[in-house]
Amino acid sequence: MDANEQANEQLIQARAEIAALKAENERLKQDIIKLRGVLRSHSQDKMATKLKDALRE
Repeated sequence: MDANEQANEQLIQARAEIAALKAENERLKQDIIKLRGVLRSHSQDKMATKLKDALRE
């Protein structure tokens, strides 16, 4: 295998790795969006409970 073929093979491998990393990055972004939603709803539930407790007093 000459240097040009090696360079082409490395380029192919690099492009495949970049594609995999981009897919993983997108999956992680979606996970963050979901977790922020869970955190936001949990915070609102907690705040609502505190408000209810305060109003009962």
